[in-house]
Order: sequence, then structure tokens, then C-alpha cells
Amino acid sequence: MNNEDITMTLTTFSSTTLLQRNPDMVAANLDGDLVMMNEKLGRYYGISGVGARAWELLETPASVDDLVNSICQEYDIDSETCYRDITQFAQDLMKVSLIEPVNK
Repeated sequence: MNNEDITMTLTTFSSTTLLQRNPDMVAANLDGDLVMMNEKLGRYYGISGVGARAWELLETPASVDDLVNSICQEYDIDSETCYRDITQFAQDLMKVSLIEPVNK
């Protein structure tokens, strides 16, 4: 995915857009933290806390709304804060191609 594709993806992103993990990512849990590697690019990433749980939830395609609903049920967080944080998290993951919209 080139920079133009990433920009297009971010501008068309909505809370109901189904998102999926990049299939080129390999992930492992190390003492509660998630460590991922993009084999093609040779880049490593780390996610901890609620972010690691959101990554787990993306094992099957899910929207930001789906993630917010699940996270709010599992953690003591208000839906407005959760929505803002999960939306930012998803945008950050999309910027580095860790997740992508599901192609219809």
C-alpha cells in the first residue's frame, strides 16, 4: 500500500467500516504485550494493554463500533472516551498498514 492508498483509506474510514488485520503480520504474546512483525517489510511493532485486546478482537473483521462495544463491556471506560481512543488507535494502525479495510 503506498502513501496515496493510505491517505485514501483514512479519509474513507468510518465507525462502521469493517477492519481486518494485515495478513502479512506475524504476532506473538510476550508477557501480556503483543509483538508483531511484518515479514515483507522486516518491521517490528509492539502493542500493550487495551490495544492488545483490540488486536485480538480483530482476529475476525470488526468495525470501530464493534471494538468499542466489546471494550466497554470488558473494561471500566465510558463509551465516548473509548470511541475516541479506539478510532485513533485504528487510524494509527492503518497508517503503518497493520490493519486495513475489508475489501467488499
